[in-house]
Amino acid sequence: MKNYLLLLSLGLSTLSFAQRDYSQVTIKAEKLSENIYVLFGAGGNMALVTGADQNYLIDDQFAPLSDKILFQIKSLNDKPLAYVLNTHWHGDHTGGNENLAKEGALIIASDRVYDRLKSGQQSARRNTPPAPLLTLPVISFSEQLNLRYREDAHIHGMHVNDAHTDGDSFYYFPEENVIHLGDNFFNGKYPFIDVDSGGDIDGLLSNLAMAAAMIDENTKIIPGHGAVGTLSDLKAYTHVLQTCVDLIKDLREEGMSIDEIIGAKPLAAWDDNFGDGFISPEAFIRSVYQTAD
Repeated sequence: MKNYLLLLSLGLSTLSFAQRDYSQVTIKAEKLSENIYVLFGAGGNMALVTGADQNYLIDDQFAPLSDKILFQIKSLNDKPLAYVLNTHWHGDHTGGNENLAKEGALIIASDRVYDRLKSGQQSARRNTPPAPLLTLPVISFSEQLNLRYREDAHIHGMHVNDAHTDGDSFYYFPEENVIHLGDNFFNGKYPFIDVDSGGDIDGLLSNLAMAAAMIDENTKIIPGHGAVGTLSDLKAYTHVLQTCVDLIKDLREEGMSIDEIIGAKPLAAWDDNFGDGFISPEAFIRSVYQTAD
């Protein structure tokens, strides 16, 4: 549990954020289609959409990386960054909002992202103050959004079920067969269910099933963290999570306490691979125990 809390604070706490060293971080690009790149750095994976007259960015990692992100964007498409769309409110996905807004980008996200950034969060795990005004979305949506970057191509934003948080959105590029699932998809690792932000494991599983029904074997899937995936990867990931959730629920229904379940190590078959990332097996079990119906 201590390791989990340390990693959580490193990723999300504004205090730890100020103490991190980003000087050695490189923003790397991988082209996925004619107009879409995934950008890797430190924090959540970003998607860059290169339009004819302007650029669109999904998520923006941490504030100290903004100059590096802008430099990489300029190297790929020498047009202004017009829009930044957030998949959810966490600092490794919205930390650059203020800097990029100062450069002229309009921030877009779900209504819930606006609410959580505006109010901040105080809990046992995290103390996040209200965000500066320029960090907040200028445009927010409750359910869906369409944003055209070419006459014949658009970004389809969807506010999905409470899962990683209560403000999660998918961004789908149907004409280029690419989708960004944000932190609903930790490719190959246990997911982070942020209970303090309205996260829910059942919503996560529903969202993954919905995503799988929307796409095909050729779709490029951008996860919140990890390598770009395929439909086969998504289905395999969902199967592992559903199996783990069923095991934990069965033990809970047998009357075992959360500590007894953790001690029994019911996920041992997957822990070596899925449990060596951001979220430990113990943290995942706790979130499932708390939120699974």
